[in-house]
Amino acid sequence: MTDAECRLLLAARRELLVQRAAQQRVQLAQSIEPLARASIWVDRGLALRRALGDRPGLALGSVLVPSIALALWKPRGVLRAIAAAMALWRGVRSVQRVWSAARIS
Repeated sequence: MTDAECRLLLAARRELLVQRAAQQRVQLAQSIEPLARASIWVDRGLALRRALGDRPGLALGSVLVPSIALALWKPRGVLRAIAAAMALWRGVRSVQRVWSAARIS
């Protein structure tokens, strides 16, 4: 095989690899596009978390104001939700007590 033939084969091989890489880039971009959209929401959530972490009064208000509005609008629903949360809390605490007693024995 001559030097010119070898260069021709290498050029053809290089062209094939360049085309394959371009095709793989397109496939990769298509496959990660849903993740890119989801990461926008994650970034917004983290920015909100940082903003609320820097302003504790705003964080407390962002929880209290909707809670009070909901309590005024649907008081029975709020009371049911509180009762359910308390029952869940008691259940979790009793499971924790049983678990810790079983680990000690």
